[in-house]
Amino acid sequence: MKKIYTILIALITISFTSCFQEVGPAGPPGPEGPTGPAGADGESAFVFEYSDVDFISPNYEVFLDYPDGFEGLDTDVSLVYLLWEVVQDDQANDLEIWRALPQTVFTENGFIYYNFDFSKIDAHLFMITDFDPTLLEAIDTDDWIVRIVVIPGDLYTGGRPSIDHSDYSAVKEAYSLPDLPVHKGYKRR
Repeated sequence: MKKIYTILIALITISFTSCFQEVGPAGPPGPEGPTGPAGADGESAFVFEYSDVDFISPNYEVFLDYPDGFEGLDTDVSLVYLLWEVVQDDQANDLEIWRALPQTVFTENGFIYYNFDFSKIDAHLFMITDFDPTLLEAIDTDDWIVRIVVIPGDLYTGGRPSIDHSDYSAVKEAYSLPDLPVHKGYKRR
């Protein structure tokens, strides 16, 4: 029994003495971490704006090439937003309403489906109707303002899962997109 007490006292003594050791000076800094995703001025995604976009018959589609000098990757993800309207907030400031594609609109003639697909060099916007497309009006097909956000695939799929990608403002904030001019007096539907 005396041996057990001796061993127990030795363990307790070692435990207490290890808690009172002095801490030495901090060591040298570690190596720099890896570089973040590519982008201009800290951006982690890119936004391109196109104005006066028309869905051209007979297929009611348009191809929007990314700007010269932009090198997309096969893994990039593109999001497309249509400027739906500009309204005024409580302080009479213009507030843009952007809608993410795909988008469905009900008209007196039937449904219009706005959609897109993309590659590393362009975005293809198209519309499909459940009625004779010759009944489309200019407000449905002409003079759209379009923003395309290109996001590196690794950020889109795993880097920021809590972002509502259907909300342009949330995407703008999350990916540090630059401020673009507000379109005053723009009216749509």
